[in-house]
Amino acid sequence: MQMKKHKIQICGTAKNKAELISNLSFEMELNKPSGLTLDQFKNILKDNNDKNEIFKNNAEYFYYIEKQYNINGVFVAAMGIHESAWGSSKIARDKNNLFGYGAYDSNPYNGAYNFSNYSECIDLIARVLVKYYLNPKGTNIYGGEQAVGTYYNGPTLMGVNVKYATDKNWANAVYNHMKYLYNKL
Repeated sequence: MQMKKHKIQICGTAKNKAELISNLSFEMELNKPSGLTLDQFKNILKDNNDKNEIFKNNAEYFYYIEKQYNINGVFVAAMGIHESAWGSSKIARDKNNLFGYGAYDSNPYNGAYNFSNYSECIDLIARVLVKYYLNPKGTNIYGGEQAVGTYYNGPTLMGVNVKYATDKNWANAVYNHMKYLYNKL
């Protein structure tokens, strides 16, 4: 009897493709988890474009950041896919930096941060997004901290694009990767 009840709870937490895709829009709030299960993250991040299997091998971290920091992990994965060309960029390969973090236009390679592994990079970018871009100042966030909101212009792709990327098409490109991933459910 106990086992049956446990199975129902597990099934009850997983949302189907239609439910998950119904939330996908250009205006969706990215400071909320996607609702994907770990298995769903593993499925959508297993892809032939991921030649070095970086995203596949780090699916658990995109899932983890949702739980830890209240951020959409599909958004963060799509952002990494866009910024690193599926992990194939020189910065991604040499510095374990999927997001080009610190790679300013004037000197991208030398400015980009070095990370000891990809999970460290994923964790940092999630914390930065939650603290500075996705929540207004004073919002309670992870670990008892409050958002600083320095670059907050709304919790959407366009809101993040205002201060995050100089490329005005950045939000569209990341959204297209998000759609691609969601459609793999």
